[in-house]
Amino acid sequence: MLEQALALHRQGRLPEAEKAYRAILARDPSNAEVGHLLGTLALDAGLPQAAVPILEHVVTLQPANPAFHVSLGTSYAQAGHPADALRSFDQALTLDDAFFPAHFQRGIALMEPDPEAALTALGRAIALQPDSAPADNYRAIVLTHLGRFDEAFESFSRALELARDNPMAHSNCGAALVRLGRHADALPHLEAAVALAPDNGELHYNLAGPLMALDRLDEALAVLDRAVALKPGLADAQVNRGLVLARLGRATEALAFFDRAIALAPDLLAAHIGRTGALVAAGRIDEALAYNRDLTKNPAFKSEAEFSSASLLLQRGDWEEGWKLYEARRTKENPLAMPRYPQPEWLGGDAVKGKTIYVYGEQGLGDIIHFSRYLPLLAARGAKVVFSPQDKLVRLMQSLDPALEILPNMIPPPQFDYHTPLMSMPLAFGTRPDSVPAATPYLHAEPALVEKWRQRIGADGFKIGICWRGSNNADMGIDRSFPLKALAPLAAIPGVRLISLQQVDGLDQLPKLPPGMTVETLGDDFDSGPDAFVDTAAAIQSLDLVISCDTSVAHLAGALGRPCWTALKHLPEWRWTLHEKTTPWYPGMSLFRQDAPGDWASVFAAMAGKLKAQQA
Repeated sequence: MLEQALALHRQGRLPEAEKAYRAILARDPSNAEVGHLLGTLALDAGLPQAAVPILEHVVTLQPANPAFHVSLGTSYAQAGHPADALRSFDQALTLDDAFFPAHFQRGIALMEPDPEAALTALGRAIALQPDSAPADNYRAIVLTHLGRFDEAFESFSRALELARDNPMAHSNCGAALVRLGRHADALPHLEAAVALAPDNGELHYNLAGPLMALDRLDEALAVLDRAVALKPGLADAQVNRGLVLARLGRATEALAFFDRAIALAPDLLAAHIGRTGALVAAGRIDEALAYNRDLTKNPAFKSEAEFSSASLLLQRGDWEEGWKLYEARRTKENPLAMPRYPQPEWLGGDAVKGKTIYVYGEQGLGDIIHFSRYLPLLAARGAKVVFSPQDKLVRLMQSLDPALEILPNMIPPPQFDYHTPLMSMPLAFGTRPDSVPAATPYLHAEPALVEKWRQRIGADGFKIGICWRGSNNADMGIDRSFPLKALAPLAAIPGVRLISLQQVDGLDQLPKLPPGMTVETLGDDFDSGPDAFVDTAAAIQSLDLVISCDTSVAHLAGALGRPCWTALKHLPEWRWTLHEKTTPWYPGMSLFRQDAPGDWASVFAAMAGKLKAQQA
């Protein structure tokens, strides 16, 4: 009869198996093995509360069996009694310290309360049973939660090697690569997951993410349509459909999908923020601001809605209120990391003469270059200014002002009177569009490097330094970047030399240029050291013009006071406002905007026309 019960259990015929197990126990109540099977059946049926008393009784019958303690611990964990679960796992290990299931289940139980201890337990489990894909998988999940993405990818990869036919193993490996910003590498894994489980809507949703990051928007939309067809209640997929449609210039359609997501999950912040973005993309900025004002009434949405409003207000020139609301970056859902110090913050008002103010950089390299202009102004008020940017910018920032002290990233001076984050400087100085501190240059290239790169570049032709791609990880996304081949109209102008200033991302486009288009490179030693932009700054001094997408190279050219043409997507970031062809931040910069989302052809046609007119 036991063999028949086991067969029913393996076949998933749980009610029949339960009846058979109970029939055996009615004749032999002290049969611990069968009692254990009945308890695990309850776990398989998703009934841990029912499993607990059964397995408690089993443990009293055979207290020296570590497997029974592990099953009891698992039932406790699933029933929401973590302390009891850990006691059971520990008892199993007291009986047999080399018992793999006890280390494995203990690691799972510790994932949330103590991830470091969970890693230790799962590491011990893997040492005991190296061919356990689940153990590597759970270890990778813990590492992901700890932000240790490289290690997580290694563990997910090992799990995948052990379970090639498991769609979740492929999906997890792809997700780890996405976390590392390796979207192209993630695609084969996520495509394999979908091929193995074509009816799983969540796997289709996962596949859409890197397609969106790689700007393959039509493919992403088709995958998301499939995800929603398979799982209509997946609100996140509706949000991403809206995001894709907005980027495709179909903002009005996008609104409907954000509304569907909100109907499915009213507390999903991404849906509300996406809806605001779609209103903006549709040119309905007043409606977007009004919607954000309504969102601030919900404490869970307040900071994110204020931060979104800050961007909109700054974008349309309402800077007084915009800078105030920009402080919500400290408390939004994914707040920007800000150090805490006992000294007060300086946000303007207080006299600073004779005081030491510690300013720390935040956000991206371009942001630091952009807003470092305020530090000499602070020093001019009589303050001793100590600045710590990202480490790779320390050398470049040495050129800012000899009165400043530049320290490594987040290394405060021993003593200071005030502190402030760099991007609160516009608020502290009460900056308005008509009071931007726009004197350039405020950064300077090193003379020895200028000479080196001037000789390397040479004097022939009209020399244009180009940067066509920004970071994939920025909130603005890859759609601020343009394809290198879009510069072909400029390359075709007689005498023009295009010289790459690009680093890392986007270099794969160099071998794929259209026939007749040439882009020069400056060698493997160009900005190859630990100090960002020192070679780029020197090269820019030897060029006639810089053409860049919205990224740090554009800010550097502007800060150096060099001519720069910045190519902007249809709805650019707040600092470039909405319509102007120039910017108060950089007097030597011209802005070229897309006529419609994705329309880079009009941007570079306008640039080519302007360059030809200048050379005529």
